[in-house]
Amino acid sequence: MIIASAAFLIDPLVPIEWRWITSDLQTALPALFWLLCHLIFAPRLRLLSVWGAMALYSFLAPALARPFVAPGDVLTPEVFFGWRLGQFFEYVVVLHGLSLVIRYWRNDLVEARRKARLAFLLIVGSAVGVATVSLNFGLYHEYIRGIITGLAAFAVLICLVKSREGILDLVGSNRASGSSQLQSSGASVSDAREPLTGQQDEDAAVLGRTMDAGFYRTEKLTLKKLSDATGIPEYRLRKVINQSLGYRNFNDYINQLRVAEAAERLRNEPETPVLNISLDVGYRTLSSFNRAFRDIQNTTPTEFRQQCSGAATH
Repeated sequence: MIIASAAFLIDPLVPIEWRWITSDLQTALPALFWLLCHLIFAPRLRLLSVWGAMALYSFLAPALARPFVAPGDVLTPEVFFGWRLGQFFEYVVVLHGLSLVIRYWRNDLVEARRKARLAFLLIVGSAVGVATVSLNFGLYHEYIRGIITGLAAFAVLICLVKSREGILDLVGSNRASGSSQLQSSGASVSDAREPLTGQQDEDAAVLGRTMDAGFYRTEKLTLKKLSDATGIPEYRLRKVINQSLGYRNFNDYINQLRVAEAAERLRNEPETPVLNISLDVGYRTLSSFNRAFRDIQNTTPTEFRQQCSGAATH
């Protein structure tokens, strides 16, 4: 992304016959911005999606069309599919990238990433937006575009370096995998805690008692509601859930508890409808329950019940 941003800065200095290289790099910036937002801020890595397809198209189509048609030509199918549609997708993927920055902000438990969201929203989002719009509509001088995107890339580099430990850890192995296995097997949340001292130990104990009492079944449960119920400030709850249990997202933590209970009931209550179980553990709709269950158990609730029935038969 920094290289693509630098292409805006050096483009006026590149000989005409080689500008296709910097032009392709500039065109790739929105897709790279979406990819970076997805890698750092999305709770699940889903590159094979309609968003990923649009991001790839926004870069690939203009790169392939550049030798044959110019963006300013009369609107023909070649110009539309080679340039106009890709430009539209650029705006879509930039907005979707920004939505990933904003959407999960409140439920984010990683402090380094919470701070990085603000930097990305203010610095990168505005710079990429200016670069995309100005490139498509010919606004600003090319030197101004280069300065804006170059400074933004430099600012992002500083943010990433300062937060490198927290940010790089986000794309590594999932710290919650151990606690996920405990939760899916029906273990108590307190079993997954790391040893804590002082205030954090007290907060963890209160949180464990609250969840053991079934508070996670509350519909539309938010960190604020949990804070009110436990009397623990939100910032301390984030720290306890993240550092002692290894979760990076509040919804992941709640889903683990709900799915653990649901899996136990699916195994022990073969006659209870799946919908009833999903409502009992706190989901408002069957579709949201199925989605959360599949994310954690890698199968649907119905298939999970059938597997348990088959194992019991044998």
